[in-house]
Amino acid sequence: MSIQFKDFAFQAEIQQALDEADYTQPTPIQEKAIPILLGGQDLIGVAETGTGKTLAFLLPIFHGLRPDQHDAQALVICPTRELAIQVAGEAERFGKHLGVRTVLAYGGTSSGDQKRGLAAGVDIVVGTPGRLLDFVNSAWLSLRNIRSLVLDEADRMLDMGFIDDVDAILRRVPMSRQTMLFSATIPEEIRRLSERYMMHPEVVRTHTGTRVTKTVDHAFYPVREQQKEALLVEIMRREKPAKALIFTATREATSEIGLLLRRQRHEVVSLSSLLSQANRERALAAYRRGEFSVLVATDVAARGLDITDIDLVVNFDVPMSPQDYVHRIGRTGRAERIGKAVTLISELDARRTGEIESLLGYAVARVELENFPYQPLGPSRRPSSRTPSRAASARGGRSSSDRPRGRGRRSGSGSGSGKRGGGRRSGG
Repeated sequence: MSIQFKDFAFQAEIQQALDEADYTQPTPIQEKAIPILLGGQDLIGVAETGTGKTLAFLLPIFHGLRPDQHDAQALVICPTRELAIQVAGEAERFGKHLGVRTVLAYGGTSSGDQKRGLAAGVDIVVGTPGRLLDFVNSAWLSLRNIRSLVLDEADRMLDMGFIDDVDAILRRVPMSRQTMLFSATIPEEIRRLSERYMMHPEVVRTHTGTRVTKTVDHAFYPVREQQKEALLVEIMRREKPAKALIFTATREATSEIGLLLRRQRHEVVSLSSLLSQANRERALAAYRRGEFSVLVATDVAARGLDITDIDLVVNFDVPMSPQDYVHRIGRTGRAERIGKAVTLISELDARRTGEIESLLGYAVARVELENFPYQPLGPSRRPSSRTPSRAASARGGRSSSDRPRGRGRRSGSGSGSGKRGGGRRSGG
């Protein structure tokens, strides 16, 4: 018989919050990690976003909190503001009956409310490395009573250049703490960090980023670099997604693609570091509520985006790492919904697509849209400086909204079985 949350014998207030959320059975990472953490051991959890790792560390932290303490007893370090906001929200939701006091600390906004929260007394502090280190150095945040320390998405902190700030914080936390490190991958620098600051950690692994869930139908769409925007417009016209997420490589591209799709009468919000933090939070909230049907974002801006009803993900730019490919397309097909993921690949992307297929262990299906006026794919080379702009290319010739609706041709052996948008699969 499968294990249930009630089998962990949490305090009644924690179980009450789980019951109210209708959470009865833990996810694999929760099932493996919670008993270890309740036993007081350090832990390295290898798991992707969306696998339930937040509750895997929050519930044991709640269970071990001491009453009537003024200074923070737990510290959760996150690589991005969005992820910190998500974790703090879960802490407030599932710790409400215990009266858990949570302070959210991140940069890009006034620190006044955050300082007042720390001064009033706090149990758990969730924040980004830079702001946390500022508070520690200025004595607003005391680490002397920290008993639980979490490094969430540690590999992202490494990628984003935060590892020195994290190292500086860890040196100030009592050695008697319990340390939890969660990461989709364990690169060498993260391994060295764990060796310095963790005591004989248990390692648990669930989904390691090399498998695409069966609820996601994903494929590569080959196209010349100059035609990518035109193809994107046509895909959006044929798919008619209720909620779409489009990934770009740069923050400037989020604005360009957003403008292009608004001209095609899509309700679009663009998310990047060009926005103030307050506007980013408002944009995400509006997207969650359905006020916008399309979100255009970079990887960094979309970290911590936990939305279950995204039915189409488009990689306008192929991600830099193959692990990011699985992470991106995993934003759809959640909560037992069928999702679709499309990656536009040009003559410049042969190396990256090869790395993705090597990671997955199979060839990803290639799809061509019928009746789309493809230009022949030429040899791999950088486009010259005289290449027309993306927007100009997309607007050239007949409007994509005037093109006949056709069926797609699919080849290869990619994962997924959906046929949304009229694509058909031929033998690979």
